[in-house]
Amino acid sequence: MSNLSVNNRSDNKKSSGSFPSLFGPHVFDDFVQNVASHFPFAREALSTGEGKLDFVNPKVDITENKKAYTLTAELPGLDNDDITLDLSDGILTLSGQKKYENEADTDDNVHVMERNYGSFQRSFRLPVSVEQDAIEAEFKKGLLKVKLPKSVKAQELQRKIKISN
Repeated sequence: MSNLSVNNRSDNKKSSGSFPSLFGPHVFDDFVQNVASHFPFAREALSTGEGKLDFVNPKVDITENKKAYTLTAELPGLDNDDITLDLSDGILTLSGQKKYENEADTDDNVHVMERNYGSFQRSFRLPVSVEQDAIEAEFKKGLLKVKLPKSVKAQELQRKIKISN
């Protein structure tokens, strides 16, 4: 199922925040990290500050069944080489770039430009139940599907709880 590699960047301990303050640029990172750890699949609230502008914000669906979560992202107009999927410290980051392709002659004036171009980045904190070494991704027809399998233990612990009146 995988034609897109997932890079594990847990060796890179660069801080994920860029909250400016009088006390230094990363004073609230630990606080934000601690609060965010309680919300699986929460988007990382602060950007990495690496100059990635949010020109394109891909829409994402996340579904769950007994065996896995599936993250599906709409990435129309992109090729496999335009997309990067990274895993670092339990955070899955989807990034890439949609390049502007000028199809008009250089003498043509552009009157309307509604399509988005530029870099994008979305990050999701994974639940602890995800088996991170078994994550697979597939990109076809503008859809990126990332399969996030649950650990065997997590699958065994799932059960319905009866609600009484």
